Amino acid sequence: MMIDPDEIRKEVAIRHSLLLGADDPILVTITLNELVLDRYIELANGQRLEQQQAITAAIHAQVEQAKDTAGKIITDSANFVSDQVREAISAAARDASLSLRDQLAVARTTGETIKSDLGQIQTARTIAIVSAVIAIICAVVAIAAVLMAAK
Repeated sequence: MMIDPDEIRKEVAIRHSLLLGADDPILVTITLNELVLDRYIELANGQRLEQQQAITAAIHAQVEQAKDTAGKIITDSANFVSDQVREAISAAARDASLSLRDQLAVARTTGETIKSDLGQIQTARTIAIVSAVIAIICAVVAIAAVLMAAK
């Protein structure tokens, strides 16, 4: 955007009560300054654009690095939890196995006791039957003795 020389001449006349000619060397200086300033603005804009691109690339790299780090953290956490669950399941299985073994031993002992009791019950039954038969024989003998004595 070029500065209007007439606008400069007008402002100088108002502020300083001085009239500049259209070909006054100060206007040439202003034009040269404006050209130099425009060039520096172009250079600064170019550098700003380059820096903006560099910042964007750095941000992108940081985002990618953050994603990688987050992925590693998630994977490591999942592995840790998996290991903890596996250990807990193994401990529970060991405890259940020991408990089952103890219960099986109790069941075997109970089975042996029942088997022994069953043998004793069968022996007692046999004795009861034999006792009943002897009692019947004794009763028959007693009845026969009473009948013989009564004759």
